[in-house]
Amino acid sequence: MLAMAKVSGCISKSKEEIKACNMVFYFLVGNVFFLSALSGSLLDEIGLFISNPKDIPSHLARAVAAQADFFVTYILTDGLSGFSLELLQPGLLIWDTFKSCTCSSQGEENPYLYSLPYFRIIPLVSLSVLIGIVYAVVAPLLLPFLIVYFCLGYVVYINQIQDVYETTYETCGQYWPYIHHYILLAIILMQITMIGIFGLKSKPAASIASIPLLVFTLMFNEYCKMRFLPSFHHYSLKDAVENDELDEKSGQLIFHYENAFNA
Repeated sequence: MLAMAKVSGCISKSKEEIKACNMVFYFLVGNVFFLSALSGSLLDEIGLFISNPKDIPSHLARAVAAQADFFVTYILTDGLSGFSLELLQPGLLIWDTFKSCTCSSQGEENPYLYSLPYFRIIPLVSLSVLIGIVYAVVAPLLLPFLIVYFCLGYVVYINQIQDVYETTYETCGQYWPYIHHYILLAIILMQITMIGIFGLKSKPAASIASIPLLVFTLMFNEYCKMRFLPSFHHYSLKDAVENDELDEKSGQLIFHYENAFNA
């Protein structure tokens, strides 16, 4: 995914990783959540969704409820194995051993320090958030396992960020709109599943009463886009002043003025 983001022509490393993060998240949602939930005759399920779109909530609720044990196992396996590999860093250890045996690494100040792989960490954590939000209604017994997962992840990544990874660029909060979008997507999936569960439990009044909640969630998402999203696309005055001062010290400010006048 990162290679695909690089080929697409992003102008910076942060943009590449943000794009890769987005692609990895949707790949995980489709490949882990939906394919696992709709396991079995997948083509038949997709055919039912297309032919009877009104039955999507009930089919999704039935499929999600049937895979509760699988997702408990998935959270435990991903937490124990993923965090253990994150602490051990076996790939970087093998690569550093290979480099030290084949070529001299003199002149490199930090031969095995790399930046935090946002495009790998954020999608996995966001997928766990999605699973937890959806199963909070279907199978609440998954939530204690998820709490242990997040507590363990907090301890591991605080250590990794402070003592292992090197800061190569500042994100300036550019990942927050995407994380917000992932959480809103999880809430919408949870509400659709909730409508289906109430339908399966023969509670039409509760199912109908849940529909306005879905509408309000979509409206809240649109409000957040109008109210908060522009602040992530424009510099604040403080950041703009700091950038101008740096450009003035490096002699680049006059060059920018000339470009502005020519424009």
